[in-house]
Amino acid sequence: MAMNPTGNGDPILLARIAPFRLGAVQVEPAHCLIRNDAGTEQAIEPRMMQVLVALARADGAIVTRDELIASCWGGRIVSNDAVSRVISHLRLLAGGIAAGSFQMETLPRIGYRLTVAGDDPATQPPVPDADAPAAPVARPSRRMLMVMAAGAGVAAATAWGLGRYGSSSADPSVDRSLTIAALAIDAGDPALGMIARTTVDALRGDLTRVPGLRVAGHAPGQDMVPPDPDAGGYHVDGTLVRPTPDRLRLTLSLTQGVGDQQLWSGAFDAVPSELADMQRDASAALIEQLVLRLPIGPGGPTAVAMRGDPEAYRLSETARALCDDVRERLLSGQKDQAQNLADKVAALAARSLALAPENPGGLVVMADLTRNGWSHAIVAQALTTQQRVDRAMGLLRRALRSDPANAAAMTRIADIYRRFSWRWDDATTLFRHALVNDSANIDAHWAYSHLLATLGDCVAAMDHALTLKRLADVHLWHRITLPRMLLLAGRHDAAMTLYYQELEARPDSYFLLYEIYYLLVARRDRTGLQAYVQRLESGLRQDAAIDWTIGRCRAALDAMVGHPQALVAILNRELAHYDAEGLTSATIGGRARDDILFILAIEYGCAGEYDRAIQLLDRALQAMSVYWLASLPYGDAPFPPAMQRDPRFQALWRRDARLADAVDRRRRAAQARRSSAVWSDGTATDAHFPTALQDRLDAVLQQIDRAKGAG
Repeated sequence: MAMNPTGNGDPILLARIAPFRLGAVQVEPAHCLIRNDAGTEQAIEPRMMQVLVALARADGAIVTRDELIASCWGGRIVSNDAVSRVISHLRLLAGGIAAGSFQMETLPRIGYRLTVAGDDPATQPPVPDADAPAAPVARPSRRMLMVMAAGAGVAAATAWGLGRYGSSSADPSVDRSLTIAALAIDAGDPALGMIARTTVDALRGDLTRVPGLRVAGHAPGQDMVPPDPDAGGYHVDGTLVRPTPDRLRLTLSLTQGVGDQQLWSGAFDAVPSELADMQRDASAALIEQLVLRLPIGPGGPTAVAMRGDPEAYRLSETARALCDDVRERLLSGQKDQAQNLADKVAALAARSLALAPENPGGLVVMADLTRNGWSHAIVAQALTTQQRVDRAMGLLRRALRSDPANAAAMTRIADIYRRFSWRWDDATTLFRHALVNDSANIDAHWAYSHLLATLGDCVAAMDHALTLKRLADVHLWHRITLPRMLLLAGRHDAAMTLYYQELEARPDSYFLLYEIYYLLVARRDRTGLQAYVQRLESGLRQDAAIDWTIGRCRAALDAMVGHPQALVAILNRELAHYDAEGLTSATIGGRARDDILFILAIEYGCAGEYDRAIQLLDRALQAMSVYWLASLPYGDAPFPPAMQRDPRFQALWRRDARLADAVDRRRRAAQARRSSAVWSDGTATDAHFPTALQDRLDAVLQQIDRAKGAG
């Protein structure tokens, strides 16, 4: 076996690595940038850059996994998945901006090798270890996806974008078989043999329920033949060991096709009494990975899907319906009533799971409560956003294991990908799976429309908004999807007409009052803001929420003409209260807590407080909030020009490759007239709707006008 003689276990300090060439691209480690000869730049996460440097420094020799962990993770204990994920991202990089520059090679159970395309490894120049100026390092990301286009509609991706890079779901000819190998065990611990067999049987039984997957295998209790590395399809293999006398550790690896390309790996720990939980969690993780890669097509529950009893189903459906009422109360500013109702929802879901512990409906409801921090019990735990999301993901994976075609679980996992991981294409895949399995799933249409709009495809987003309008016209967060998409497409007058119709029906809605206010502030629309104040003052009903909104509007109007003192005082008080509150509220006024920072950044920008605005925008983006889409780059309500020229502002959008990817997609979408945009020279463009979509929109708007007239 070839060994690496180049000392790749030495720590890699990016700030001290000088720029170097790698094929046709320039690599700048200190800035975590890749630049091709056409001048296109891409930021990558620091850990990914460290691994790239380690592999390039090896001059074509093999670098073992242990050497990478020593040099790039400081020797800390990390999962196999952490290394595999970075290697997978480098492969995507090699096929994206660095296409034709280098190749990544995985030598199963040996290590990794990087070769410059067309070169003999022995002739590749080493990476220089010269001093380089220190540079700010981007916050590590959990997932980096390359430039790929979002899908649109239920059945297919939009024609104007690029397909999902490397997606097996786009090629139905790819082998969809799955082989599960016998687990490797310590020969000196024969008691592990039976545990290993039951674990493989459990995995096989769960994976058999995945629609579109053919699980090759064996009769329960018989040894399995190791997968043929030259065979197609997917392969699962792994090990089962005792790291300590009272602990079990299951390590699994999912590979695909000829060459044994690793797609995923993960480790699961448990005490022997928790063996069933460990097997369940391993199955759930594998199912999630497989669903992301399987063809998008009608699934439906399979004949062997877990069913749960009717009473458990009834309880979970009742709880799900009440969840909508919880959100409605939060949007109306009734926090205490919402939390009390959330406690009842939690009790119903708990009763459902007591009857059927793997009932998908009950698990999904518990995930919703946990992610949003709604009940008193969850609030009392003072969890961070990430802790709540991680717990919710565990519940949703269990739901997907119970029913791999469950549209509700798919939708919520996809929405977490969208909102908290910026895994744009994985979210797209799951939304499309969900809508094929349940075309009337209102949550999927709602969340998918916002994903598409985030990536700049407001035309496709409008398609889902119109479908949502037809399917669900009761709850406020569904109803305002249409005016939001109209606004993002440049149809401002129509959007404001709908917003004001909603306000007439809900004149004391703090959520709605605040949204209309800051969308006008973001556009620095003095005329619109003055009209808003007049409308509120002329209304017959006055209360605290309306008085609060009028005062804030007047302060913003003063700020727009050079007198920001009143607005700054309001914002400073609110920011101090926000910071003092800590983790006591996961949602504020019906919005996720972290989204408030994005809105405050818009308001501080209006007040000319650009330093504070950039600081808050930085905090919002670190919390993965890209809340007000019109104010993202290539939107039509950008931050003030002076703020945009600040290098700190510009750096915010480049420091995370996933965000930089979204910004690039938004640019291309605006150029293709898929969204409304204000360009750097001050010119504006609106989205262009195909005739059929425009006709659908006109019909809906006319129907709304008729209904208003009849009322």
